Amino acid sequence: MRRLMVTQGIFFLVFLLLLAVSNSYAQDDLKSIINSKYKEHKDICPVIKIVLKEGFSPKDVVETSIRLGHDACYVVKCAIGSNANLEQVLIGAITAGTTSDVCARCAIDVGADPVEVARVLETGLGYSPPYAAVIAPVEISLPGGTPAGGVMSPASF
Repeated sequence: MRRLMVTQGIFFLVFLLLLAVSNSYAQDDLKSIINSKYKEHKDICPVIKIVLKEGFSPKDVVETSIRLGHDACYVVKCAIGSNANLEQVLIGAITAGTTSDVCARCAIDVGADPVEVARVLETGLGYSPPYAAVIAPVEISLPGGTPAGGVMSPASF
């Protein structure tokens, strides 16, 4: 029984190691694809469109392109212009270190709905729950409970 548990533990560790290596390899693979296509086209916009058509995740494509040193606004505009998922594009840009104001400005410049951009950024940054329908009212009262007495005049001091 103990031998079975040790064998399963080793198998699990090997599986985790292979998973980590394959994920790292996928990022390196995407970097090399973007770099090779950039050398060919000399512009990142057609490269983004081609890589997205090949089936890569918009989040990974945008994040990798920005981390490779390409202009964040231009990358966001190209990704949204090629009909990529707005949420994936903005999350990829923020993950790469782009500020939310730059993401919002560039997305709106290319024609994205401002309300949708705000929803994605607020949800992605953790400011509000996804699709919050109604905000619960907050009870406001004076310290000490209900007020008593009348108006205090400065002349009575």
